Amino acid sequence: MRYFRRISLGAVLFAASLMLGTYLYAWVFRIRSEHLLAQLKTFQIDETPAVEVLKLRSKYRSYIVDQRGCSEEHCDFWVALTEWESLMKPSNHEWLERSREHLMNLLRPIGLRLTLFDTHLQVEKSKLRELDVRLMHAYVEQDNFLDFSARALTTGNLNRWLGWQAVYEHPNLLVWEPTACTGCNGAITADFTSQASRAEFERALGFDFSCITRFHVCRTVEEFSPSAAQLLKEDRARLSANMQWKLPCDTRTARILGRDSSWVDVARVKKIRVQEGEYVVVDYELLKVLKGGENTQLKKVYHRGELADAVIPDRESAQRLLQVGSERIVFMERLLDKPDALFECAVMPSTPDILTATEEGIAADRSATIGEE
Repeated sequence: MRYFRRISLGAVLFAASLMLGTYLYAWVFRIRSEHLLAQLKTFQIDETPAVEVLKLRSKYRSYIVDQRGCSEEHCDFWVALTEWESLMKPSNHEWLERSREHLMNLLRPIGLRLTLFDTHLQVEKSKLRELDVRLMHAYVEQDNFLDFSARALTTGNLNRWLGWQAVYEHPNLLVWEPTACTGCNGAITADFTSQASRAEFERALGFDFSCITRFHVCRTVEEFSPSAAQLLKEDRARLSANMQWKLPCDTRTARILGRDSSWVDVARVKKIRVQEGEYVVVDYELLKVLKGGENTQLKKVYHRGELADAVIPDRESAQRLLQVGSERIVFMERLLDKPDALFECAVMPSTPDILTATEEGIAADRSATIGEE
C-alpha cells in the first residue's frame, strides 16, 4: 500500500511540476516579447539612427535569424522569439503527432500554446527604413488547431486603397483583414507610412500578449491587436453610416493621390468623347511630368462618366472640370501594368494649392525604398 502511495504522490508532484513549469514558461515568453515590443515602440522610421538598431541586434543576437554582416550603412535582419519551438517542428510519425496534440489540448488552459513573435528591421544610410512586426498564436482545442496572425509593417504608400474613405480619414495608417489567410482563424494587418504620427505608430504596434498567459484562450484576432482592430471597427462604422460618401477633390486628396498614384502629370485637355454608359474618354497633351516618368498613354484616357458634367467647386463662375484647352493634374494608377484613371478625383484643377499639395504627396512616397507598394 505504501508503495502505491509513493507512486501516486510522485505522479501528483510530477503533474504539478509540469503544470507550474508550463505556466511559468508562458509568462517568461510573454515578458520577453513585451520587452522587445517596448523597445520597437521607441523607434521611428526615417529617424532612428542605425546605432540604436544595431544595439537591439546585439542584445537579441541569440534570436537573430539572418546572421549576415551588418553596418550603419546597410543592415537587414529578423529577430524571432518562439514559444515551444520544438512543438512546431513536424514529425513523420503519426503517433507522435497525436501525442503532441493530446498534450497541447490537456495543458492548453495553463499556457501550452504556440506563439511566434518576430520582427524584421532594415537599415539604409544610417537610418531605420523598414519595420515589420508579427504576432502568430496557435493552440489545440479538442481536435481543432486554431491559429491567428496580427501584423504591423512599414509601407511606402497606400496605393492599393486609392479612393478609400479610411485613407482619407487617416492617410498614414490603414488597418485591414487579409483575405488570403488560408487555413487561419483570423488575421489583421496594420500598414503605416513613414509619416505616421507617434500615436498612429503605437496604435499599429498595439499588440496584446495577455493571450499567451490567460487561462481562457483568445478566440478572435481582435484580442491580439485591439487598438488596430478598434480603428478598423471605426472605419467600418463610418462607412456604414454614410454609404453615399464621395471622395472630396481637395488638397488633402491631392496630397494622398500624389503619394499613392503611379503617374502624375500636368496635361492639357485636347479632346473629349462621352461614351454611352460609364465612361468619358479624354485625349491629353503632356505639359509636365510630376511622377512616374513620361506617360505615353495620355490619349484615350478613360475616366468615370460623372466627370463629363463635373464643375470645379469654389469658383465664382462655374467651369467644367473637363474643358478643351484647360490645364489639369491627371493621376493614374497601374492596373495590369497599364495606366488606369477610373478612380475618384483622377483629374483635378491645376491650381497653386492643389499643385503644391500634389508635390508634397509625391515627396512623401517611399515605395521605391521601403515597405510594400
